[in-house]
Amino acid sequence: MKYPRLWSRLYNTPLAIGFDKLRVIEGVFRKHLDEPLAAFSRPESNRRSSYSVSGGGVAVIPVQGTLVQRSSGLDTESGLTSYASIGAQIREAMADTQVRAVLMEIDSPGGEVAGLFDLVDTIYQARSIKPVWAIANENAYSAAYAIASAAERLTLPRSAGVGSIGVVAMHMDQSAKDAKQGYVYTPVFAGDRKIDGSEHFPLTPEAKSSLQSEVDRLYGLFVSTVARNRNIDANVVRATEAGWLNPQEAVASGFADGIATFAETLSELERRAAPSVTTTGVRAAAHHVSTIRKRQMDEHQDTAVDAPQESPSVESHAQSTKGTPIEVEALKAEGQTAERSRIAAILNATEAEGRTDLARSLALETDLDATSAIKVLSSAPEQAKVGGLLNAAMASVDNPIVGADAPEDEEDNAVEAMTARALSTLGHKPNPNQGV
Repeated sequence: MKYPRLWSRLYNTPLAIGFDKLRVIEGVFRKHLDEPLAAFSRPESNRRSSYSVSGGGVAVIPVQGTLVQRSSGLDTESGLTSYASIGAQIREAMADTQVRAVLMEIDSPGGEVAGLFDLVDTIYQARSIKPVWAIANENAYSAAYAIASAAERLTLPRSAGVGSIGVVAMHMDQSAKDAKQGYVYTPVFAGDRKIDGSEHFPLTPEAKSSLQSEVDRLYGLFVSTVARNRNIDANVVRATEAGWLNPQEAVASGFADGIATFAETLSELERRAAPSVTTTGVRAAAHHVSTIRKRQMDEHQDTAVDAPQESPSVESHAQSTKGTPIEVEALKAEGQTAERSRIAAILNATEAEGRTDLARSLALETDLDATSAIKVLSSAPEQAKVGGLLNAAMASVDNPIVGADAPEDEEDNAVEAMTARALSTLGHKPNPNQGV
């Protein structure tokens, strides 16, 4: 048999692809059966293209054509994109400090099941590091919809479609063709199921039942994955019966989030991913103030059940919501300490070795917590070169001295000087009355 690897990827294996596209691919494959092997000789490395980055820091990753675990030679006429290349671009974008968010531009009928759900999980987990959106521009069917559903937001233009949440497998019986050409195949084998699915014999009931069981198993995985990704009931997913959904149906039933063009979606994602000058320490202090205020209000309600009811004065209400000066200063100091600890954890992590520029950028230019930042560092190549608006400013300021042995005043002064210089680079004038 010619091209046995391609044959095994097309027949007797579950696929998450639209049936019309499957027939197109089969036609291309069958046409090449009589052609030289060189027709399928191009390496995948020549076909892979990297993502582009918009002016607003959004990496646009194309998910187009038929989707396969690893690409082969059929892309000439049917078009292929491999899960391996998509995953590599996702991981690269997560580690790229020039990238603030990711937009997957999807136009695909689906493809192989092999490797699909591992990629979907990779995308789903990447959402905790940076915003990941998707747009069906114009189609996201079957495996392509599984990928789209992993994004935290999915949009589609008015003429697009999504869905086809199902699994299909085909068997080709060419025994009649063999007989016509004078071929007689006599298999010698051990194990009753060894030749199940052979194209030289009709499909037996037992082989068909086995293949159906695998299709059902993978369909259940497909349904549960989409239900998790989109936060909808699995019965709602099954109820689509692998049908295609137009934009209105998709949004109304929870399979998409909005109807928008590519330009509109990209612009909105750039706006939401724009950097903020608010530091983690300030936000942490604000969170602590809110938590303490809520606890005080709860305690007040518990103790006021048996107490005489009095109307609080304006002064007492203001005091209860703002906190005492001592309390505010304590929380401010706590926020500064937390921020220093976060910076130190990132800069001193083992994963920062050989990636000092990236570590500095993650610590000082982003609000990532130490765990997420270290995860990004671990997946980045050593000596990664990074940019960013703050790098020039940070390069001229010494790292803050942190740790238990460092004088508190020296730590505060270093952090404040670094932050002031960074904010000045962004054209922001710091408020002298506001803490770091």
